[in-house]
Amino acid sequence: MPSLLIILVFLVIPMFWSFAYSFTSGGMLGARQFVGLQNYLSAVNNPIFLRTLGNTTQYALLTVPTVIVIALTLALIIFRITFWQGFFRGTVYFPLITPVVIAANVWAYIVNRDFGPLNYVLSAFGIQSIDWLGDPRWAIPAIVMLEIWRGFGFYVIVFFAALQAIPRELYESARLDGATGLRLIWSITIPLLRPAIGFAFIVATIWNFQLFDAVYVLTQGGPAWATATVSWYVYQQAFLADRVGFASTMGVVLLAIILTLSLIQLRYFRSEIEY
Repeated sequence: MPSLLIILVFLVIPMFWSFAYSFTSGGMLGARQFVGLQNYLSAVNNPIFLRTLGNTTQYALLTVPTVIVIALTLALIIFRITFWQGFFRGTVYFPLITPVVIAANVWAYIVNRDFGPLNYVLSAFGIQSIDWLGDPRWAIPAIVMLEIWRGFGFYVIVFFAALQAIPRELYESARLDGATGLRLIWSITIPLLRPAIGFAFIVATIWNFQLFDAVYVLTQGGPAWATATVSWYVYQQAFLADRVGFASTMGVVLLAIILTLSLIQLRYFRSEIEY
């Protein structure tokens, strides 16, 4: 009951409250006026909101498949290591528990145009220095790299736990039939990891469509709205512009998008495991 009460007070009630606010206009503390679907029409015709929606989609498309592939590969490697497994699992998980502000500031130094180590490494291959956070073409990839580094450890742990649940007898039987290497992974490991992969895709999609903290610390949505996300724009409209109704509308739209994508992925990855 205490846990359900916390969920009700801090998640369920605010969600319905935001949905009700999306049909009104007014500030955080002032009187509210019912405007019907006007906020939704404004959102559809708002070029900045559409830009942030496109940026958010780009973040997700670049981050989600990449982080899943990297995490699955590392999980398979760590699983096959017979020594110091605990050390390696702790090492890959460490970036996730690093405070966002610290991680973002370290990353800002790494991708600095003038003295960042990343540009120094690229210069060794004859590539000119890139203004990672100042160039609209590279700002999103720079933040995507940070999010991949921060998040892949969680999925490594998920996949590692799922790998431990696969019976060893399946691999032994497959080896007796002549299967080795990638054949074992493709025919046994990947199919039996389907629920874990589906969970990882859904969680990664939810997290990346809600991206806010890295953008807030690194770029403040710039340059020229090139890195602004829907969550960051909701924050801007709610707490700086004091347009709570419009901010709630964008939040509801984002919720609908995330819910739709999650249901599609859940249906695609749903399967019964049979050994």
